[in-house]
Formats: sequence, C-alpha cells, structure tokens
Amino acid sequence: MVAAILAVAAALAYPNLGLFHVRDRSPIHWHESFHYFMGPKYLPELGYTRLYEATWVAGREIRQVRDLATYALRDVATLDAAAVRARFAPAHWQAFKRDLRVFGPRINHWDALLIDHGYNDPPPRALALHVLVRWVPASAAALGVLTSLDYALMAIAFWAVRRAFGGLAASLAFAFLALSFFARFDFIGGSPLRWDWTAALLIGAAGLARGAGVVAGLGFGYAVLARVFPVLFLIPLVVSWAQGRLTGAREAALARCLATAAVLVTAVTLVLVAMPATRTLSEDFVAKIERHNRGVYSNHVGLGSLLVFHATPWVERPDGTVFVAHDAALAARPAPWVLPAAGALYFLLALPLMLRARPLESIMYAVPLVFVALSPAGYYYSFLVLLVLLAWHDGAADPLRLVAMALLAVVGAGGYALELASADMLPLFYNVSIQLGLFFVVWLGLEYVRLAARPTAEPAAVGD
Repeated sequence: MVAAILAVAAALAYPNLGLFHVRDRSPIHWHESFHYFMGPKYLPELGYTRLYEATWVAGREIRQVRDLATYALRDVATLDAAAVRARFAPAHWQAFKRDLRVFGPRINHWDALLIDHGYNDPPPRALALHVLVRWVPASAAALGVLTSLDYALMAIAFWAVRRAFGGLAASLAFAFLALSFFARFDFIGGSPLRWDWTAALLIGAAGLARGAGVVAGLGFGYAVLARVFPVLFLIPLVVSWAQGRLTGAREAALARCLATAAVLVTAVTLVLVAMPATRTLSEDFVAKIERHNRGVYSNHVGLGSLLVFHATPWVERPDGTVFVAHDAALAARPAPWVLPAAGALYFLLALPLMLRARPLESIMYAVPLVFVALSPAGYYYSFLVLLVLLAWHDGAADPLRLVAMALLAVVGAGGYALELASADMLPLFYNVSIQLGLFFVVWLGLEYVRLAARPTAEPAAVGD
C-alpha cells in the first residue's frame, strides 16, 4: 500500500506537480520537439546534417548555425539558400515553413538551439517516426498528442511489469523512474517518443520473466534499433545462454528471446542496407555519430566524461558558471584503448556474478558497463530502473539489494542537491558522474558479498 501511494505521488511529481516546464508552464518541450518533430518529418529532404541550414533559410534571424556535417560553427552568410530550398518539392518547402512558424514564437533561444547537435535518432527509429509524423501539420494540439504517446507506452510497460514482477516491485520501479534525477521531465518530458526504448526494455524484461521469449526478444530488439547501446544489455543473456549450452541446462525462453532479437535487428539492418535511399541515410547517420562521438559534452555521464573533465583546466566566471576550452577538453580525451580496456576489465569482474545469476537477473550487470564504456547523455540513464526492477524475484528482494536500491535513491537525491548548488551543467554532471561511479563500485561489492553469503545459489531459470 505504501509503495502504491509512493508511485502515485511520483506520477504527480514527475510533471513538476502540474507546472510542467517551469519557465513557460508548457507540457511540451519545444526545444526537443523541434528536433524530434522537424527532424524526422523532413528526414528525406534534410537527412542528418541540414536541419539547421533549412531552418535559417526559412526565416530564423541568427548569425551562426552549427554545420552538422563538420560540427564547426558556420556563419549563415556562407549558406547557399537556393541549394537548401532545392532539396524540397515546392509544397514541402511551404509545409516546412508553416511548421516552423508554430515553433518560432515558442522558442526564444534560436541562437542557442541552432548550435546544438541536431537530430540523431538511428535510422530505424527515425524512419518509423517519419512515417508517424510525415503528414501531421505542426500544432500545439498535434504535438500534445505525439508527446502523450510516451505516457501511454510507459503505462503499457508498467502494466506488463506488474503482471511479471508483482505490485511492489512495479510500484517501486515506477516511483524510482518518475523521481529520477537523470530522466526527469525537465530534460526530455514533453518531447515526441523519448521513452519508447525504455518501455521496450521493460516489456522485454517482463516478457522474459514470464517465459515469453518472443515478446522479450521483440522488446530488447526494438530498444537496440531505437538507441543502439541497449545491445550491451544482451551480453549477460548471451553469457547465460552459452553457459546453458555448455552445462546442458538450456532455457527455451532465453533462446527464443535472443533469436528473436537477433532476427529483428538483422532483418531491419539488411533492409536498410539493401535499399539505396535508406543505405545513404544509414551511411550519413554512421558518419554523423562517429563525428559526434569525437566531441565532448558537459551533460554526458560516465567514466570517459569524468576522465576528460578531470584532466581539463576549468575557469570559473564571476557569475559562478564554468568555462572549459573546447580544444583543451578534446586534448584531454583518454587514448582510444582506455575505455574499451576498462569495459573489458569490468566485464571480467562481473562475469562470475553473471554466471551465478538467473538469466534475467544477470542483465543488471550490464548497467555499469554502459557507464564505463560509453558515457551517454545523462537522460539516457533511465535504464538505472533495471537495478531496481530486476532485483526482485517471487515478490521479494535480498536485503543487500534493498540497501543498494536505497543507495541509488540517495545518488538521485544527491543529483538534485548538487543542482541546487551548481550554476552550470559541467560541475553538475561531473560531480554526478563521480557519485554514480562510486555507487557502482559499492554496488558491485555488495553483489559479491551477497554471492559469498549464498555459495549454493539456486539454479538459473528464466521464467520462474
């Protein structure tokens, strides 16, 4: 009952108690929605690198845009307006300008928006979103409906979670997610379909918990297609599958899960590569993401980001904000082998835990791997909910894991506290990376203590 009340309170708190985005009291995140509506809608004309150019040509009064093909800032006087317009059919150009007029008065920082880093959805998700919005004229009402799809998907996901894990686990996991510092409404709430991959992960976990391997594989496969990095969550499942093959303790649901995910991801990838238009789009995406990953970003969380900003000199301005020279930050990046080596070392440290865990439970051990090897943007850390959810089995959780959940909640609260004391994103996310890294060290230690205390662990099983 207490957990259910907490979940309801968290649901009310998530949209800032009805204030939504506090600055403009809007349920729509217009900055993010610009990228996630205009980007996919006009994907055939603009690809991954021309959104900002077309926005300027269509009427934004600014002096610079980020050239998304090089990531350098570019004076708008160097843009070829005729070439930009030529990429559109006349009717589509007029539609682009009409749509832009909806965003225009609702975004008061176009100069900052157009030096952001563009629209970066992987091609499968970008094309799916393109199909969804291609013929939808921009309006506050239309965007309100589109942004509400996330809430419907999460409701479906937690319905599945409740059936698979029970009411207590579902309530606590939902409360953790809704109150999360990383994935809160301020960052990605009110933007079209930013939670779909998280919902897919939860549905995948619920499916595997109930022995529905195909459903699980579809969920995990969709998450990989939508965000790529969730492929790391499949690594422990592959380890469990290989262990089962070697010992003869094969799990049919696990095998179906991995096979379904592999078939889905492979089939979609082959289709994208086979068709000339989507192959070009995929090549553009790969090139852009490679370029994106060569940069450094103050809102990223992980070991790589921590190493960069620890080694880069900071200059504190009189207003309390922090300046870091971009060239100095780039120079401070660790050698290319460092993070893969750290990821491999973590995998070896966690491997004994994976081998002793139930297959579904073992996915937890991939969560720190994302932190160590990838350092994604902070709002992607919604996947921390897996540490809360997957610790439950038959309606109960080990006391040490309850301690770990409490510590994770403290880390989240610490993020909010740091934000109150910070005037800038860089010190905020730098310190949050330290907190989360320390949590993972403690968490891994608690998992080994738990393993040592239970030397005769129960046999691995998928749907029990």
